[in-house]
Amino acid sequence: MIKIAIAGCTGRMGQRVLREAHLAPDIDIVGALTRPMNPFIGQGIETLVAEMPGGPLVTDDPRQAFQEADVLIDFSAPEALPHHLTAALDLRKPYLMCVTGVSDDHVAAFEKAAEFIPVMMAPNTSLGIALLRKMAVLAATVLGPAFDVSILEMHHRKKKDAPSGTSLSLAKALRTVDFLKHNMPPYLSQHPRPTGTLECVTLQGGGVAGDHTVIFAGDQEMIEIKHRALDPNLFAHGALKAATWLHVQKPGLYTIDDVLGA
Repeated sequence: MIKIAIAGCTGRMGQRVLREAHLAPDIDIVGALTRPMNPFIGQGIETLVAEMPGGPLVTDDPRQAFQEADVLIDFSAPEALPHHLTAALDLRKPYLMCVTGVSDDHVAAFEKAAEFIPVMMAPNTSLGIALLRKMAVLAATVLGPAFDVSILEMHHRKKKDAPSGTSLSLAKALRTVDFLKHNMPPYLSQHPRPTGTLECVTLQGGGVAGDHTVIFAGDQEMIEIKHRALDPNLFAHGALKAATWLHVQKPGLYTIDDVLGA
């Protein structure tokens, strides 16, 4: 039985993780963390997920939430990460960070923390996205600079960060290919478009869970590699799989690709 604490438990993804954990026979939720002043503080997690009676009380104290956990899953918000990371380091807890819209300072802090605890930065916990990254790098390597490379994404209207962490991870992977190495954020369009640049275009609307397409456009043909999330629960399922893997690892910095062998 693996004991897990969820940060951001009152959010949409946090509640999905709670439900998926309830269905997993080898996972026990022992901590539920939310932001200060949240109205659910002090209530049992059955107020969030009715089928989970007898679970921990929702708290805004990271140490209380993390104390009994084998591993942490964080679906909270960027501004909460420093407080959560401090508690995780003090308690020496493996940390799965699934928050998007993080800054360079956040990344640096997690890289430093990885010297002492296992840390995974996974803005997208989908197996399909891990495969998309691998296929995109292969395609870029084979096709070369004769093809312009673009990332097109679409998310629901309420998503706050753009480009998303998933698109940024795709761009980071693509920049390992020689002709794209020197292209840096923010991946803005240029007119006319120089050879060897990487564009990222973001659309938002409706309730789209997440669409990501890597486009390779040549003079005579175009290739598209696409991933479409049909059910947001796939991210909760992936997060639990990643947490199960992470809690037995040595200190270090990991990605979802390490879990999936992609």
